[in-house]
Amino acid sequence: MAQLASPSIGVTTQRGGAYLRQFDSYRVIACAAVVLQHSLLWNVQPGNTTAWAFVMLLHFSRTAFFFLTAFLITDSALHRPRSVTDFWRHRLAEVGVPFLAWTGIYWLFTMGVDGSWDQAGSLLWSDLVFGYYQLYFVVVLLQLYLVFPFVLRLLRATTHHVVVMVASLLFALALAADLHWTTSFGAVGSATNAIGSVWPWARDPITYQEQFVAGILVALHFDQVRVFVERFWRQIVALGVVIGVVAALWYLVAVWTGSGTGRASDLYQPVAFLWFTAAVAALECATWVWARRQQRLRASGRVRRWPRVCSAEYLAGLTGGIFFCHVLFLTLIRTALADVGISSHLGWAGLVALTFFSTVVCAGACSALLLRTPLRAVLTGPVRAEQRGRLGPDSAVVEATVPHDGGTALQPALA
Repeated sequence: MAQLASPSIGVTTQRGGAYLRQFDSYRVIACAAVVLQHSLLWNVQPGNTTAWAFVMLLHFSRTAFFFLTAFLITDSALHRPRSVTDFWRHRLAEVGVPFLAWTGIYWLFTMGVDGSWDQAGSLLWSDLVFGYYQLYFVVVLLQLYLVFPFVLRLLRATTHHVVVMVASLLFALALAADLHWTTSFGAVGSATNAIGSVWPWARDPITYQEQFVAGILVALHFDQVRVFVERFWRQIVALGVVIGVVAALWYLVAVWTGSGTGRASDLYQPVAFLWFTAAVAALECATWVWARRQQRLRASGRVRRWPRVCSAEYLAGLTGGIFFCHVLFLTLIRTALADVGISSHLGWAGLVALTFFSTVVCAGACSALLLRTPLRAVLTGPVRAEQRGRLGPDSAVVEATVPHDGGTALQPALA
């Protein structure tokens, strides 16, 4: 069986496939954005202009994780190649088993709350096919895993990666325009609407192909990207902020001209996809700069010692469990707040804040406890501490310098 990666193809990195510490803080921020967005969605009413602006901006979290997944599986394929069947067996089990376990948990919870046992079979089937609420993400991942070996092989067979990335972005924008202004696209719009009525676009990897392609290409050109980020990270972060402001203004103009807050904050519109791309790029740059700074401080002995439970490394280990269980706690907390009559006295901002922090604490504690049990891989997904132990730490954050001849060279930062 053909391997996913081959030494004969000249794509190399200086890291040697070590665990990337940079993405610990990346995971923590993106996971917090997921929980905050859900806390907003479950507590704010339609028509709340300010709240729904935050809902739209926080949608970047889903694309952040699609980018990260594509990057990491490509990085793994380059440094630890597997056969296609071994890749499928490993990856499908790694996320498929927790998906099945939590689908069963949420199904039983729903049946216990609603008691609609006459609909139990159809509900379970729907959850398995489309994913229960946030578990749709795993449904998309499983589909991406199936096509990844072939997409990677195709991308490695061409050298026109800039053209591929631009085409991927343009397709994403066109699809977003079609999904948002369906009637304006005639027969094409009718076709996409018909497809969405059978298989929701949120469960379709085509909808997120741009971040998936970006993750693969960044991994294939890891060293070159680090050179670029070293030189232009400030501009990338600033551009992300500017596009975020533009997206918020676009949303406000849409509301002021008669659109409902739900439609104005629709994630399937071109301005939203531009924001997602800019936000993920800015987050990747910011967390890389932070990781490099921390590594320099650690080498000089000047790093501030925080309690272990406050470290990005520890918190990143909780994110898998938090992703799977947070909706369960969000439901219970929201119900409890309504039952005791607190919700009506807090205002929407206070209610969202209390729900968010309570959910993070409860889900984080649950994840920490699950990681201490033999079922940790079944209920929390990939265990980060085990990955770090197996791969070894990223002992040299690669940074770029610009030689006097105008070219670029890569040098390891202080270990």
